[in-house]
Amino acid sequence: MCVPSPRLAARAVLAVLACCLLAGGCSKAEPPFVPRAVAAATPTDPARPCTREAQPGEQTAAPRAPSGVRAGFAAGVITVSAGQGVTLRTLSRAVGNPAALREVGPGEWLLGADLVIAKGASVRIAAPEARWLKLRSEAGRFVSVKVFGGLDIRGSCVTSWDTAEGRADTGLTDGRGYLLARDGGQLTIDSAELHYLGYGAVESYGLAWRTAGTGGSITHSLVSDLYYGLYTYQVDGLVVQDNEFHHNVVYGIDPHTGSRNLRIERNVVHDNGKHGIVLAEECVDNVVRDNVVYRNGHHGIVLYQRSDRNTVENNDSFLNAAQGINVNESSDNVVRGNRVYQNTESGIGVGQTAQGNVLERNEIRANQQDGVRLVSEATQNAVRGNVIGDNARYGIYVDGDGGFDVAANTIFGSRVGVLLKGTDKQPRGDNEMRHNRDADVKVQ
Repeated sequence: MCVPSPRLAARAVLAVLACCLLAGGCSKAEPPFVPRAVAAATPTDPARPCTREAQPGEQTAAPRAPSGVRAGFAAGVITVSAGQGVTLRTLSRAVGNPAALREVGPGEWLLGADLVIAKGASVRIAAPEARWLKLRSEAGRFVSVKVFGGLDIRGSCVTSWDTAEGRADTGLTDGRGYLLARDGGQLTIDSAELHYLGYGAVESYGLAWRTAGTGGSITHSLVSDLYYGLYTYQVDGLVVQDNEFHHNVVYGIDPHTGSRNLRIERNVVHDNGKHGIVLAEECVDNVVRDNVVYRNGHHGIVLYQRSDRNTVENNDSFLNAAQGINVNESSDNVVRGNRVYQNTESGIGVGQTAQGNVLERNEIRANQQDGVRLVSEATQNAVRGNVIGDNARYGIYVDGDGGFDVAANTIFGSRVGVLLKGTDKQPRGDNEMRHNRDADVKVQ
């Protein structure tokens, strides 16, 4: 092999540089970008909904035997009024009615009556004793679990169950079993599965925490085919970490109406019917971080109606049917360090009087409309230090003169780098724009 001398190699480099200068400058390489690979959608089989074995750690933990248990059964309702860590086996003995609660197979339990856990009492549903809890749910009849005290679900699978059909209940028109914590109840779920729960009535969405003082967490769990994967109302401090939410009928994760200080982190949220994660109506001071959100039926991540002062950080939001991230009628949010790409509409949309939001250091690539949209009376929003490339229409689309700060972005590969409509205010000069097909900046 012939190796050129250092002097010849240096001359070759100088020749290339000279050619670049004569041609008007060397073409700068675009920042590298590798989309995340994801598997095809796989719906949960309602006949065999539980897909994971209990975590080994759950099987070795021996909970303390419950004591002081008081429970009764009347008018189709099991009420646990006293006792801590009450197990299903202990509860079935206390109730003494197989139609209300019984073990139908090793570790498989059928709940045939509504279960109410009163203040001061707590129930533990944990593998291996309770691998699977089936909530009876069939034509014209279904049962629920309501938590006013405490419920700990650990390593177990909870589903609706139609005994006549031999599968989980897939119908939504006549009701379906659900889990609800409210009025100070504490619902904690870890390493569990929840499938085919809930329907479209208030408080009955599938998995919900409601009203001030109610709390808990859901971690390391799998949630599919609920009406809403998760719903909160006026809840403070809920922890939602390391879960998968998929194929839920409407939303994946839906904090609502005054929910605050939630930590929504490291979840995978995909193939849900509408938005993946949506914070709506005065959901403030929440953190949405390190989630992977994709292939949802509308937007990936949404902040809506006075959902202010939230941090949306380091998420991947892609292949959603509308926008990757949508900020709507919400203010003073930080949207930082996200990868937003290949969405059917635009990457990040800010509109409907949203103001004071900061979009910084995001990578916004290959969306089928625009990279960033500032529209519908959005005012005083900042778009700084982002990489915005290869979006089909505009890198940044500004419609209105409500004031904006577009600075230090790298904008390339779109039809127009920045399109201004309703304003002739130019973006600051420190944006780097190149290879936009029609123009770097255009006033319409």
